Amino acid sequence: MPKAAVMYGFGEPLRIEDIKVNDPRPDEVVVQVKASGVCHSDLSVTKGVIPIPPPAILGHEGAGIVQEVGKDVRDLSPGDHVIMSWVENCGKCHYCINGHDHLCDASIRNSMTGAEHVYTNKDGVPIMRMAGVGSFAEQTVVRATAAIKIPKDVPFEKACLVGCGVTTGVGAAFNTAHIEPGMDVAVFGCGGVGLNVIQGAAMKGAGKIIAVDLVDKKLQWAKVFGATHTINPKGGDAGDAIRDLTNGLGVDYAFEVVGIPALITQAFMSLKRGGKCVVVGVPQMGSTVEIPGFSLPLEEKSVIGSLYGSANLHRDIPLYLDLYMMKKLKLDELISAKIKLEQVNEAFANMEKGEVARSVIVY
Repeated sequence: MPKAAVMYGFGEPLRIEDIKVNDPRPDEVVVQVKASGVCHSDLSVTKGVIPIPPPAILGHEGAGIVQEVGKDVRDLSPGDHVIMSWVENCGKCHYCINGHDHLCDASIRNSMTGAEHVYTNKDGVPIMRMAGVGSFAEQTVVRATAAIKIPKDVPFEKACLVGCGVTTGVGAAFNTAHIEPGMDVAVFGCGGVGLNVIQGAAMKGAGKIIAVDLVDKKLQWAKVFGATHTINPKGGDAGDAIRDLTNGLGVDYAFEVVGIPALITQAFMSLKRGGKCVVVGVPQMGSTVEIPGFSLPLEEKSVIGSLYGSANLHRDIPLYLDLYMMKKLKLDELISAKIKLEQVNEAFANMEKGEVARSVIVY
């Protein structure tokens, strides 16, 4: 039986145990998971910030090999290498038809809620999978539309990162913001996703790329990924420092990649007139963000959300892998540690200490 890291309660360590994986439905595939990133969103689930009820198998940034396909699956075969997406696309709803696959009705209904049970434990208890993926398991079942075929020469431990952190961060710069050459940007939060926002901005030719974080080690990583300036506010407001760096104006785009309402406000206040605050981090359910109302019409500032880098996955995932193979996109540098499944709780602890950009579970 495959092993998995199972969350049985919020605030509790994940338990490593044997699980049974259900047979695939007609539109699903069984995937042997070969690598999974450990993302901050996984940690947020354990804390109840993202409301996926236990018992659940977490992990949503995975890559592996197709083992079995449902009877209606036509585009995938056993042996194919895939990246698993936590957003599927039905191809039929209003959003898919209009080119906004990442907002697909089916994805919101099926995958992102984690409401479907595809596993049971040794006692027969049904277990959910996070975001329709569940990559903290040696084997999983996903919708065929959420398994993106990739070249077999891309290493799994690099490919899995494109399943979430890269697509979310680089996509926020490429697709949500549409950064133009010379624009100034600030990135609040320099973890795995924030670093990808930074390298996305650099690839788009941004002018000043200002990294903001309270952890100096993360600011050092930010420079590797393209930050031109760094700010450690040390409990203060980074806005004044950002304005000093931009001749008193502020930035064209400020990305908040942590999910803290007060930090979203700070990012908004660091904008120049006409600037946009892009919210990538996920605030806790029920929280609100305060911004000065006059700035919306009189300074033409705005706040916009970015879900999964506003990605068209079948277009963007191959693009990001091509950029990596051409040495234009940094994936190797994102990996701070390669670990075993049994070390996942240690990976969470290191993440909270700010000691890793990404830990990757290698099966």
